[in-house]
Amino acid sequence: MADTTQNGFALRIRALLPAGWFPAAPGTGETEQAPVLNALLQGFGSVFAWVWGLLASTSDQTRLATMTGAFLDMFAADFFGTTLTRNPGESDDAFRARIEEALFPSLGTRPDVVNVIADEVGTAGRVIEPRNATDCKGLGTLSSPAIGGGYGYGVAALRYGSRGVPFQLFAQLPTGDTNPPATQTLTRITNVMPAGTIAWVQDVETLD
Repeated sequence: MADTTQNGFALRIRALLPAGWFPAAPGTGETEQAPVLNALLQGFGSVFAWVWGLLASTSDQTRLATMTGAFLDMFAADFFGTTLTRNPGESDDAFRARIEEALFPSLGTRPDVVNVIADEVGTAGRVIEPRNATDCKGLGTLSSPAIGGGYGYGVAALRYGSRGVPFQLFAQLPTGDTNPPATQTLTRITNVMPAGTIAWVQDVETLD
């Protein structure tokens, strides 16, 4: 591979000079016989090395996977305007991951809602679908807990499902308080929910 350092470019230029005009480049351990010429060529070599580095860097900025710095910010601005900007102190890798997620979003499934809650709150929340027996488990009897997939009425922490409320879910966000959910969180949940569905969202102190 060609030497693209400052000295490498200086030596390549020196090799193009007419033979006999200047002393040959010194070998390893030898003394430079033309220091003025060498200084001049090193200046040219510095410029060429900088240009080469710029070209290599420019090539990296043509692909999202290798973009860095301001080029990554410009990419996000081109695609998303002001709706997706870099957070204070956010690294290139973290910002790139959010850009890729926005470019190729997974939408319309329960895991998408679960992932949004975890991303917003910083920990897993709880999603309850009234028509999902796994979420409710309250429809059953204490004497025959397995009937109907439930574990019995009146059992702590169990819920009663309903087939009469399709396309709805309840989401509990363990934020440590009971304040109304943040607007940003509600918007993000709405964005991943299928059309015609409803999410009832609640901040809770704990999921216990």
